[in-house]
Amino acid sequence: MKKFLIQFILLMIVIFLALAIFTGKIPSIPFLPQQAKFGVITINEAKLKVEIADTQPKRSKGLGGRTSLAEGEGMLFIFPKEDKYPFWMKGISFPLDFIWIKDLKVADLLENVPPAQAGQKDAELTIYVPKEPIDKILEAPAGTVARLKVKVGDSVKISQ
Repeated sequence: MKKFLIQFILLMIVIFLALAIFTGKIPSIPFLPQQAKFGVITINEAKLKVEIADTQPKRSKGLGGRTSLAEGEGMLFIFPKEDKYPFWMKGISFPLDFIWIKDLKVADLLENVPPAQAGQKDAELTIYVPKEPIDKILEAPAGTVARLKVKVGDSVKISQ
């Protein structure tokens, strides 16, 4: 049994390396954490460095567990189709601005969303939903909407 396990592991390593060599990419392994992807989002000529959350695990984790987000940074959630995706502040200890995006235009805004209170149960957390279906949302530090003078209808550019 031990010999079989060692052979199996070696075979998996060989397959993984062959895929990496022939495709020029390292294949993603679902049970390993995925490396963060970053991009730049431009709204009103202002650029923000954003972490891209374009997979379900990344979107589920979001900014949860972080203690802050620097000015000029954010997290951009990208969804596979338009919908009214709900958001909450679970595990976030600082206020945020939500910039809901549809077809590379600002569709809705929510400023200074407060963090969850210590000890607050999941069932007690406020759920935030855009007014219309969206395909992206930018979470940025509170005050970003006011500082950049973002308004509904503004154009958005994204480069990865």
